Amino acid sequence: MSAPRAAITATGAITSVGRTAAAACAAIRAGIARPRKVPGFRLVDEETQEPMELVGHPIQAYTEGFHLVGRWLRLARGCVADLREHASVPGASDGRFWGRTGLLAVLPAVNAELLLSEVEDIPGILRDDYLRPLHRLLGLPIPEANLHLFPSGHAGTALALGSGLQQLEAGRLEQLLVVAVDSLFDPLLLTQLSEARRLKSEDQPVGLMPGEAGVCLLVERESGARRRQVAAEALITAIATGQEPHAHASGQPNTGQGLAACVREGLDRVSPTGPFEGEVYADLNGEEWRAREWGGALVRLEQRLGRCQSHLPCGSVGDVGAASGALGVCLASQALSLRQAWQGQALILSSSAEGAVGTLHLQEAES
Repeated sequence: MSAPRAAITATGAITSVGRTAAAACAAIRAGIARPRKVPGFRLVDEETQEPMELVGHPIQAYTEGFHLVGRWLRLARGCVADLREHASVPGASDGRFWGRTGLLAVLPAVNAELLLSEVEDIPGILRDDYLRPLHRLLGLPIPEANLHLFPSGHAGTALALGSGLQQLEAGRLEQLLVVAVDSLFDPLLLTQLSEARRLKSEDQPVGLMPGEAGVCLLVERESGARRRQVAAEALITAIATGQEPHAHASGQPNTGQGLAACVREGLDRVSPTGPFEGEVYADLNGEEWRAREWGGALVRLEQRLGRCQSHLPCGSVGDVGAASGALGVCLASQALSLRQAWQGQALILSSSAEGAVGTLHLQEAES
């Protein structure tokens, strides 16, 4: 998938370690974490049948009392409010700017059971119950024709940006507002994760710690940012997406073949010869299958990856699901903007349990 160079001109975020992008990125880079017991949900020790507490990374005093779609809307509102504090982001009265902006909503890959629906039209339900209410809630004059949904989990941000940048290149849009949200604290979802033995607990040290986050990105063509006299935080120079042949959800061993091909495709666009050296943001979350996937990909990428500095945001905020890709972009963008990123470039890697994979390459913008 080809894409033009694009500028990230503003970011917004709300996480368990910071309620702005600047605060969250600083906390994550410093290794700060605030794990807490998850109220209202208990695990059971299989041998003793004794109840066990579940520990996760909720956003305290912000998302309590909201469930699933309501929680997503709460997170989306928080991160967009942060983004709109940037001086480079026009107000809602600028109809020309927002009229040429696409709203790309990234969500987890959910099923009808989680949505408490007997209807299998998941995209239709999400559009009616989340996307349109989000559009009204934000109060921005974005045309309804410019609303797009990507319920693709971890790889959703790469898929959304890949599609959106093609629309920028074709001239159908001038800006993209990517809003990625997820929360793993819905009781029914936690039950499903527990039954699949994916949660980290006292008797299962290998597994994920649930988290939640909302992250948004304002992206526009590099030429458009210059015309608006807006400084770019970072440049998106390559995007590649693909599919893992043996996804975790299939129950077959994941060897990292799809992720490796995706990374190689992205790197070939920016550096066809030498190995990549820079920062790598991965969505490893403590689950064994993700570690095996990344290990298999590393073997296949031995000649394409040189010295890299690896970052695992889940150590600070837990598994934030569909928001993980956007969070990686936000972290890399902030580091590149502050000239703190090693070698001035970064890779963001994403892999969904359903098999979608994505890679984004970012580099420093010119001063």
